[in-house]
Amino acid sequence: MELGTLLILLLVLACPLMMVFMHRGGHEGHASHGEGHGHMQCAVDEVSDTGSLDELRSRRAELDTEIEQLEQSETETKTPAVV
Repeated sequence: MELGTLLILLLVLACPLMMVFMHRGGHEGHASHGEGHGHMQCAVDEVSDTGSLDELRSRRAELDTEIEQLEQSETETKTPAVV
């Protein structure tokens, strides 16, 4: 077998081999989050651990206000002054 053919063969096999080594045991971590729960359930569990619903609503209101202020200042800086 020629060297060029061998290099091409190694390149073709590199991707599947890397996938095997990279995913080795990688999906076992999902099982630790709970039985039958997907990623969304994990996110809900994390939110419920951080505080009460009222605290989250107040934080969201603060963030909404901050977003509005940033958007307003952004539009003011982009709008050219009319002379």
